[in-house]
Amino acid sequence: MGVQDETICDLLNKTVARFGDQPALGTIRDGQLSWRSWLEVDADVRRSAGSLQRAGVGSGDRVVQFAPNSYGWILTDLAVVSLGAVHVPLHATLSVQQAEELVQRSTAALLVTAPGVPELAHSETSWTTHPQLMGGDSDPSDAKVQPDDLATILYTSGTTGQPRGVMLSHQNLVANTIATTEVVGMDQHDTRLCFLPLSHIYARTCDLYSWLYSGSRLVLAESRETIVRDCQLVHPTVLNGVPYFYQKLAQQLHSTGNAEEPNVLRKLLGGKVQRCFCGGAAAPPDVESLFARQGLPLLGGYGLTESSPVIAAATLDNHCPGTVGRPLENLEVRIADDGEVLVRGPSVMLGYWQDEAATAATIVDGWLRTGDLGEMDASGNLRIIGRKKEIIVLSTGKNVSPIQVEQLLTGSPLVEHACVVGDSQKCLAALIVPNPDALRAEIRRQRLWVWSKRRAVSHPAVRAVYRAEIDRLLQALSSHEQVGAFTILSQGFSIESGELTPKLSLRRAQIAENFAKQIDRMYRQLAARR
Repeated sequence: MGVQDETICDLLNKTVARFGDQPALGTIRDGQLSWRSWLEVDADVRRSAGSLQRAGVGSGDRVVQFAPNSYGWILTDLAVVSLGAVHVPLHATLSVQQAEELVQRSTAALLVTAPGVPELAHSETSWTTHPQLMGGDSDPSDAKVQPDDLATILYTSGTTGQPRGVMLSHQNLVANTIATTEVVGMDQHDTRLCFLPLSHIYARTCDLYSWLYSGSRLVLAESRETIVRDCQLVHPTVLNGVPYFYQKLAQQLHSTGNAEEPNVLRKLLGGKVQRCFCGGAAAPPDVESLFARQGLPLLGGYGLTESSPVIAAATLDNHCPGTVGRPLENLEVRIADDGEVLVRGPSVMLGYWQDEAATAATIVDGWLRTGDLGEMDASGNLRIIGRKKEIIVLSTGKNVSPIQVEQLLTGSPLVEHACVVGDSQKCLAALIVPNPDALRAEIRRQRLWVWSKRRAVSHPAVRAVYRAEIDRLLQALSSHEQVGAFTILSQGFSIESGELTPKLSLRRAQIAENFAKQIDRMYRQLAARR
């Protein structure tokens, strides 16, 4: 049986047959790690599928899950797809209003929630709220699941626009899982700690389904706040993270003054980690450099929800800082005349749920238009330059990729987030979210008299430190890529305010709207000085 003929269910069945009573899935509760075997996981999936069938779920039905990572989340996902139904996971950080809208748009047959998640009101469509589906003893009736069956709908708006339902088939997910797992060299001997949201395709494919395919060990972190502690419990060999996570690790090492101590990073992560993969965006160069000096180079990758998601991945053999590795072998990747990255292959989505116009605009002649600008280097590595729609055009006619500037700025221990603006202006400006610990340390170091948060971010001595840091970080860039004005914010960007995506990427339009007064003030002050 080839990849074209396999389903998510096949991955689970094959691995259960191979590894049976070996440890498969770990969970942590109150700091205690416990394991379930492959046979136990399989039995629980079957019981959950039986519960779903008794609730009336059948082939093609949409089952929405509004819940954070948990063992129950994984059981629901695997049970739903084993019935030929469609799993529609929602990010647990969505507001009630946002979640209710997506439930209705998916015309869901059932809603699965978890304790602590806000209760959603009933809609005009028929669905019922259930706790995690674990009850019952009977196995489900056999469902004839086909590789080209729709497996999941993932609502994603990326960094702009209204959410669209990305439709991915079993074939899409399996093809991407196998190609990614094999190129990065994961196998049954690996242990991975999963802390990224499984409702996002990155963790779903690269943690969950890669675990199914490879027969490795997967542990769910107890919470986002306990990741480093959980590393000490689990001793992972592989980590999948986003730039913000690695940035926070670097800031922690800088704050304790031991960033250059040999092997300190590996010890912080449990002592056995061999590969750290970074997706969602590129890590700041200063963070990349620290990891490389510590002998744990950050292995970048690139993908979209619409491509299941991985398009390119770096390995220890082809790692090149600033690139996202080489395209997967089962994908065709080319650069259009305008620099846009185009992708064709078995992991490209079926389309957008109930949106033929958006589908036709995104998949043209079989090629997925990613909306990202990129280039290939002489070694075949892909470099992402920026988003096609996010390029800033200054009033001077110069084009600037804000992502490149922001990546440099967030490499500073003083900076938590940075958003660069400047469309139709003479120069760039930046909204800076300070790292609170680093900012407090700087205030103590200078013995500044600061009586409020607002005074902390506006004090002339603090601004002078940030001005010098910005100039240092951007010194290698051209004159039109320099930041002419900046504001240190007294509040951070958040998912709840719509300023960050669930993977902590910037939503620029929302940030520009929420901080319009600060942006306007920066440019008025610049004009007054000229």
